[in-house]
Amino acid sequence: MRGKIALIILTFMTVIFSSCTQKYSTKTVAIQKIDTSEIYFSYDYQNKIYNGHFDLEEIEGDFTSSDSLKLKIEKKQPDKFVFISVVERIWKTENAIVNINTKDENSPVYSFHSVDQKPLFPGANNEYENDSLLFEFFRKHSTPSNDFKKIGVYILINESGKATYKEAMTKNNEEIQLAKILIGKLPNFSTPFNNGNRVTVSYLVEIPVYN
Repeated sequence: MRGKIALIILTFMTVIFSSCTQKYSTKTVAIQKIDTSEIYFSYDYQNKIYNGHFDLEEIEGDFTSSDSLKLKIEKKQPDKFVFISVVERIWKTENAIVNINTKDENSPVYSFHSVDQKPLFPGANNEYENDSLLFEFFRKHSTPSNDFKKIGVYILINESGKATYKEAMTKNNEEIQLAKILIGKLPNFSTPFNNGNRVTVSYLVEIPVYN
């Protein structure tokens, strides 16, 4: 009798596990940006790129910006995800996966946070000063008002420090065009290096869009 009960429980658990496995796809993705309250990333599913972010409070324990994130992606609604855990970057030479479309690039593209020497905006003493200086640059080259929102934009910074527009986290064509214009005005960053070599990196920046 006990054997039959154990078999029923085992079968039930197997069915539940199988159902959960069929519903989700597991992905390990690179961290693209961290601010004071949220963490940003992107992932590909069935040849489409999705952008996501969640509250930093969901992560327990220490982690670094060069680590990766393990997520469960809903197969029927790939824009929905569940954070599972942080995946530590074990080896210094290990490169995080960049999940933006880089097929048309001539050289490999690295995650900003995974390279040894990160590209700095003119005037920045470290990577943490990049965001405020970039935002001020974009503000000066726009028409500021009290009513604005921020859009996330992926840029590529090449081996010479030149920044180019890659993708935007918006479907609004006017916002995309504005992002391209502002990115086109950026001065060169310092040269990014990884393992002693000049490299190209992806970098997520925030652009103010004024109403």
